[in-house]
Amino acid sequence: MSEQQSGQDQLDVTAMMDELYDKLILLNYEQSYLKQKGGKPLNRAYFVNQTNSSEQFNQFKTLVKWLFQQSDVQTSDFNKLDDPVTLSQNIINELKNIGIEVDFPPLKLKQGFGEYVVYVLLQLATKALQKKKFQYKKAKIEQQSQTRQDDEPVQETGSVSSDSDPEVASEEEPEDVFTEQGFQKDEDKMVIESNVNPKEWAKEVERAAQKIKIVIKPDAGEWRQHFDATKQYSNQIKTILPEARIKLERMSDELGEILDRITKREYNINENMSEMCAEFKKKNEEYKKIELQYQNYTNAKKEMTDQYKQIQEKFETVQNKLNEHGSVSTNQSPVISIKAGLTKLRLEIKQMDLRIGVLSHTILQRTFHDAKAIQERDYHEHGLILNESDELTD
Repeated sequence: MSEQQSGQDQLDVTAMMDELYDKLILLNYEQSYLKQKGGKPLNRAYFVNQTNSSEQFNQFKTLVKWLFQQSDVQTSDFNKLDDPVTLSQNIINELKNIGIEVDFPPLKLKQGFGEYVVYVLLQLATKALQKKKFQYKKAKIEQQSQTRQDDEPVQETGSVSSDSDPEVASEEEPEDVFTEQGFQKDEDKMVIESNVNPKEWAKEVERAAQKIKIVIKPDAGEWRQHFDATKQYSNQIKTILPEARIKLERMSDELGEILDRITKREYNINENMSEMCAEFKKKNEEYKKIELQYQNYTNAKKEMTDQYKQIQEKFETVQNKLNEHGSVSTNQSPVISIKAGLTKLRLEIKQMDLRIGVLSHTILQRTFHDAKAIQERDYHEHGLILNESDELTD
């Protein structure tokens, strides 16, 4: 149910309770019910929400009984010791007998508040008004004069005319009047301001205060009223006591018979079920032993599970180490790297040998040319001419 729907239901129940309260007033409920029956005063929201379920149900029960009496309907006595569900069912049966449509379970009335409780009371109040042939009169709407007296006098004593009453003033607040020049205040509907001197007003208040005081004089016959009321209640108790005593004695006898039957039944059950009780005790003890063993096995299983987890963790650690060692031992990448390095070194050695040979040949040829040039220079200086076929000697 949405919040909007629940709020609407709450408003409906409140409206029904307000209508019920008005109808109770029309039935002279204050004089006939409160003073004679000693009922509790109601308000316009008493059965709408939950305050005290037991108190609300008792109030509902007594009010239903009173409304049945107002309709001249003879009903069975609603005993206080009866079960609330039984009372609710009896009320529903009586409602059906007088022609009130009821389509809800007794548990709805057992709550003592809510929509169904207010519905039952409202239907009974309507029946009672119909029985008394009560008719609503048509409302008379008086034609109020449209004219208004202007410039009402204000008394010098400070009293303000009836137009200055807060409720009347709130209904006749000054309104803005729209003209060609714009919005303007209506002077006839503006608030009347008093020009009374505050000091004179205070003096008048002091003078009149002594005269308007209400003095409650003690009633000398009040004790007699209490005495008469006590005497009346005493007579009512004496009238009701014999019938109530008979009912209580009858109820006491019935309760005694019920207790005797319960005692005998309990004794028979104990006698006939003794063997089954012994067998049940034995089975219960065996069950407790099995449950204890199960608990022990559960604890042992838990310990073994913890040990298994620890061993499994160690096994996984060893397995990881073996896998790493196997991958290192079977890995040929280092050998391939060494072979590639050796091949590269051999190639570099060959290149170095080739370069060394070229350099050696270049140095030898250079040495030979230098020696030849020196020898030729020496021969030219000494006047010797050498042929190409001559050999040089030291």
